[in-house]
Amino acid sequence: MREGDKSPPLAEQFRSFGRAAAGDGSPVYEAICEGIAESDELLELVGGSPSGQRRPNLILAAVHFLLLAGDGPALGRHYDTVCEWRGLGPAAPDTTAVFGDFLDFCRARHEEIAGLLSTRATQTNEIGRCAALLPAFAMVAGAHPSRPLGLVDLGASAGLNLLFDRYHYDYGGGRSAGAPGSAVRLHCDLRGPARPPLDLAPVTSRVGLDQRPVDLGTEAGPRWLLACQWPGHLARFQRQRHALALAAGAPGPPEVVEGDMVDDLAQVAAGVPTEAHLCLFHSWVAAYLTPSRQGQLVAAVEEVARRRPLSWVFAESPYETPGLPVPPPPAGAPERGATALVLVRAEGRELHGQRLGDMHPHGSWLRWWGNG
Repeated sequence: MREGDKSPPLAEQFRSFGRAAAGDGSPVYEAICEGIAESDELLELVGGSPSGQRRPNLILAAVHFLLLAGDGPALGRHYDTVCEWRGLGPAAPDTTAVFGDFLDFCRARHEEIAGLLSTRATQTNEIGRCAALLPAFAMVAGAHPSRPLGLVDLGASAGLNLLFDRYHYDYGGGRSAGAPGSAVRLHCDLRGPARPPLDLAPVTSRVGLDQRPVDLGTEAGPRWLLACQWPGHLARFQRQRHALALAAGAPGPPEVVEGDMVDDLAQVAAGVPTEAHLCLFHSWVAAYLTPSRQGQLVAAVEEVARRRPLSWVFAESPYETPGLPVPPPPAGAPERGATALVLVRAEGRELHGQRLGDMHPHGSWLRWWGNG
């Protein structure tokens, strides 16, 4: 549990994560999380991780990371991602034995897993969310037609979402956007009658800020990003591999600066060219901050806004981010538990938030609330 937070006990977090995984096509993680919730041994192992990362995602990623390296042949056979990565053929469809194999693996690799839990952070760098960021950036650009955007990604990981304009997007119904020939192809279902703007925003500068930037020039860096993906989501895993390959090519990934998204925000924002309209953004990052720290992020944005106009785009869970200015959805909104897509405009010394839409946490669908 995070200091100053009211998150449920770890066991309940794993049960909740398992239910969500079951509903989102990952029966392997459902079975594992149900088992961890009943295992004092594994809950104690997870409890040794830093408070801000004491969540189901981290141990799942740590084990996945070791499996992708070639460890744990019995457990790895349950993961379609591992089978694809290591050329093992189809994954075992039966999840009956998966938790037993998971427990055996954690006991055999206890020290390695404990080391990863103490030094790593969940860094999905989920490029699927770009399907919602793209229209949000289009909204920002439309309000500032004479200026290109200067993007600052808070909690950027490897900076893959800064490359949003190098991906191709299919929104269904013949609606597409982005780079037609890109190997990275994202599909997003549009729900509801409203249709978002899909013009590519002009960008003049892009920089990321992260406490632990992922070095794509190493073997471990890309493998960690892939390990944060879920078994059962093979298409996500494959497109992440394409995005990593694209970032490694010319002109390469954008700059990601090591630093704190609150304490170092002003310094990084000051480096954005003055001819650009400053656009801060993040997705599923503030959920790892305590509510009080989220409030400090708002104050940091307000401080930057006193020096120059800015827009702030974020895709976060309202439940997880009570300290952020998340407007409620329109009356009668049907999407419960959705991630909120929010645009905050700095007007003078005040911040004005608009809920642009609701979305799947990984960007597989988007309900646009209109351009009001």
